[in-house]
Amino acid sequence: MLTLNLNLLYTVVNILVLFLLLRKFLYKPVMNIIAQRQKQVDDALNAAETSKQEAAAALNDAQAKLHNVDAEAAARRTAYEQQAEKDKQQLLADAQKQADAILAEGKAAAEAERQHKLRQADAQTTALARAMCEKLLARNLNEQDDARLLDDLLEKAGTENGK
Repeated sequence: MLTLNLNLLYTVVNILVLFLLLRKFLYKPVMNIIAQRQKQVDDALNAAETSKQEAAAALNDAQAKLHNVDAEAAARRTAYEQQAEKDKQQLLADAQKQADAILAEGKAAAEAERQHKLRQADAQTTALARAMCEKLLARNLNEQDDARLLDDLLEKAGTENGK
């Protein structure tokens, strides 16, 4: 039945030795290389995940800073607009004060001119009255002379005021 043949035994031993040799010199190194490559891939994936998280954090920081910059720019713009409005109001107030001062000076000058003209008119009236009184006192006049003197006086006053 079954006869053991030396050839068969030799073949089985050769296969076992070949199996052990292949296992030791081929299978284990190949498995080690595969394990190293798997470790490299895992490390690369972990590094990529870490980089992705760092990039996401950097993006969030940048967006937060950008939002802060926008808010700060808006606050500065508002502050500058308020300052410009204050400056505008101050300039308008200063201009109004200057205009009021100029107007007051003009009114004062006009009033002074008016007072000067009134004094001149009073002086002329006084001079005319004095001249008339002197002429009246210098001679006794009749009604005809009075009328003539009054006409001369009025004519003289009209020509002096016309100057």
